Amino acid sequence: MTVDDLIALRKKLGLTQAEMGKRMGVAMRTIQDLEAGISKIKPLHVAAAERIALALAIEREEPMLAPVSVRRQALALARMLQGEIGAP
Repeated sequence: MTVDDLIALRKKLGLTQAEMGKRMGVAMRTIQDLEAGISKIKPLHVAAAERIALALAIEREEPMLAPVSVRRQALALARMLQGEIGAP
């Protein structure tokens, strides 16, 4: 995930930096530093941002809020739970 991707996701979710930070469990300053490119975006940040997007997509009943990769994983899991397919 790039800086632009993180910013675009946050804006797509309609969250302020403070709201995104709170949901990710980090300070707003951390989000500001990530978005400014001061701090490196780590896999943990990506996972947290994607998890937030998934939760909001479900909460708002707007599946397109979740990134494509997350939607694919969610669909694969749903199929597995329904007994349609095995693990990819």
